[in-house]
Amino acid sequence: MARVVTMNLSQARERAALAREHLQIAAERLEMCRLRPDRSSEAQAAASNAVLAAIAASDALCGQALGQHAADHDHRAATTLLRTVEPDGPRLANKLGRLLSDKTVLQYGTFCTRATAEQAVRDARSLVDAVDSRGM
Repeated sequence: MARVVTMNLSQARERAALAREHLQIAAERLEMCRLRPDRSSEAQAAASNAVLAAIAASDALCGQALGQHAADHDHRAATTLLRTVEPDGPRLANKLGRLLSDKTVLQYGTFCTRATAEQAVRDARSLVDAVDSRGM
C-alpha cells in the first residue's frame, strides 16, 4: 500500500502556493521558447516545473479534500489518491498520470521540444486551476 501522510488545510494551502510558483516559472520559460520549436533548455525547464506544479497541486487537492496526500517514493501513488477527490479527481488524475509517466525524461533527460513543454504546462495548469477553483 502507498504511503500517505496527514495534511491540514494550512499545509494544503502552502502546497497550493508552491504549485502556483512552479506553474508561473513553467509559463515564463515556455514564453521564452515561443519562437523555438526545436529542443531547448527553456522548454525543458518549463516541462520540469510543470511536473513539480502538478505534484504540488495534487497534494493540495488531496490535502483539502481528504486530509492526506501521497508521500510514496513512487509518485504514481498520488494519481490513485487524487482519483478519489470529488468531483473531477479522475480527470485530474489522468493529467497527473501523463506528467508522471514522463517525469524522469522531463526532469533528468535531454532537452525537450516546445510542443512537449506546452502539453506539460497545459496539464499542470488544469490541476492548478482546480486548486484555485476550491479557494486555496
